[in-house]
Amino acid sequence: MERGRFFITTAIDYVNAAPHIGHAYEKLAADILSRYWRKRGAEVFFLTGTDEHGLKVQQAAIKANIAPKDFANKVSLQYQAAWTALNIKYDYFIQTTQPNHEKFVQDFLQKLYDLGEIYKDEYRGIYCIGCEEYKMIEELEPGQICPIHKKKCEAVSENIYFFKLSKYQDQLMEAIQSKKLVIEPESHRNEIFQFLAKEPLRDLAISRSKVDWGVQVPWDKTQTIYVWVDALLNYLSGSKGIWPASLQLIGKDIFRFHAVIWPALLLAGGYEFPEKIFIHGFLTVNGQKMSKTIGNVIDPVELAKVYGVDALRYFLFREVPFGSDGDFSIDRFEKRYRADLANDLGNLLQRVIVLSNKYKIKWDSHGIPKTKYHEIDKAIEDLRFSDALSLIWAIVTDANRAIDMEKPWQTQTDEEKIKKFLTSLLHTLAIIAGLLEPFMPDTSHKMIDQLETGKAEPLFPRKK
Repeated sequence: MERGRFFITTAIDYVNAAPHIGHAYEKLAADILSRYWRKRGAEVFFLTGTDEHGLKVQQAAIKANIAPKDFANKVSLQYQAAWTALNIKYDYFIQTTQPNHEKFVQDFLQKLYDLGEIYKDEYRGIYCIGCEEYKMIEELEPGQICPIHKKKCEAVSENIYFFKLSKYQDQLMEAIQSKKLVIEPESHRNEIFQFLAKEPLRDLAISRSKVDWGVQVPWDKTQTIYVWVDALLNYLSGSKGIWPASLQLIGKDIFRFHAVIWPALLLAGGYEFPEKIFIHGFLTVNGQKMSKTIGNVIDPVELAKVYGVDALRYFLFREVPFGSDGDFSIDRFEKRYRADLANDLGNLLQRVIVLSNKYKIKWDSHGIPKTKYHEIDKAIEDLRFSDALSLIWAIVTDANRAIDMEKPWQTQTDEEKIKKFLTSLLHTLAIIAGLLEPFMPDTSHKMIDQLETGKAEPLFPRKK
């Protein structure tokens, strides 16, 4: 992070389907980091949004029997409502159908065209509508089946415009090697470097002559701009003039777009690289990829209605190291809820407050020691959320162990010793609340409220 500001972006979600827990995972990670850096006094800008052009949206709108723009707005509102329900505090939500974004995309590509970075040529090849991407035959399964969407790709022939992506191959390799372009985790950095070193890049088809729902090519109104180019440019158009981003979070399924095409566009347009691109893994459900066909798509909002938003936030980032693939199961979620949240944290808060009331001890927020937890801070800054939560829970465990050893509920002669012990536990709980705030903001506030009022209530009610 530079210049006392933290600018974070996430992928913008495609509006051909409603939000699920996989979409929420990345936005919640961005929210954790935004809250953390705000607390540290940084000027934070958190950008997210929806990707609303392209053939898939057009087809979904036709199926729904409404105009593409109306369809896009309807689904975009579902995403915005979901992020609000999950307590995700973004600063700007961009829709790629917004006129200011469309104008930015046209101006950006006009500049590249004027610089000679774009040319017209014929394309003959295979196109996957699901990926919105041209495919090489070696990328496909037998029968020209897309390995991701399990559908046959279409043969396409059209005269379109190309961006000179191949021109930037050496510059991209040098930038990755010198760490001017920072990609993490290292395994993905190595993967993209090997990809670039293995074979020459092909120039990128950046327009479509047979897709109506998109941003028009400014110098050729008969064509629309490739939806991926349109989408990538949201990071600039939505940046409010504070580019470069401090951190760009992205899923591993689309990281080549962000580690090859995106930095090449930045080079061509004269923009700086983001300070870091971080690639995270997938969430599966009971070992299976989420699929509407299988029926295992999880709605995070419905889950949060049952267990609470903070319980979901805690589980997603305690259970699996961010950056790796992870699996979601209700069984493991419920075990974490009972053991970590209801028993460890909830019981700790309740019994300390009850005992403090018994001995007439009032919590004094001014008496909290200025303790630094550098290891926890470092874990959050390195996106090791699971490690950070484990370290916080070590404090919870130590506090519970201390109570069990001291047994302050037993009648003892040294009442002052008990009061001093309970006062220290009240301060420990306040520290835990502060450390948890980026991860579990509502829980953090409830803890402080209970410490101030002395009214103990279950943080995480038992589920039948």
